[in-house]
Amino acid sequence: MSGDRARRPGELVFVIAVVIFSALALWQAWLISGFSSPSSPGVFPMLAAGTMLVSGLLILAETARRDPAERQSSAKAFLREITPGRLLLFASLMIAYILALEPFGFLPSTFVFLLASIAVLYRGSILVTLAVSVVSLAAIFVVFRYVFGVVLPKGSLF
Repeated sequence: MSGDRARRPGELVFVIAVVIFSALALWQAWLISGFSSPSSPGVFPMLAAGTMLVSGLLILAETARRDPAERQSSAKAFLREITPGRLLLFASLMIAYILALEPFGFLPSTFVFLLASIAVLYRGSILVTLAVSVVSLAAIFVVFRYVFGVVLPKGSLF
């Protein structure tokens, strides 16, 4: 990593959160079986969490040395950097999808979610968007209903 890049808003807080999560994951991995033998069930999780923790600490040291990019309104810069409009739009679409599953069921809710998502991302022909949504939904339905045998939720309004 280059040391001359300025620290982005929220970057230090995020790296600290990653280090804390890694330390907690290492502790939880230790609780599985300790380090009783090289083939014990907790060895691989401890290696993974230990690697995350060491990497996180190295990244934290590098990030802490950098100067912040913007010193004035860091809260505004953080929100602008972390929550762009497209992210807020997709979060809203996902919440609407989750809320629509119960009353409308899987097929109509998923179709509308796919159609809206693809329309936002693709920004092209509505016919292509519609076709991709229908084909995707058909594939999802066949795989989950007939291959995996999952009973997909039906809506309470239908």
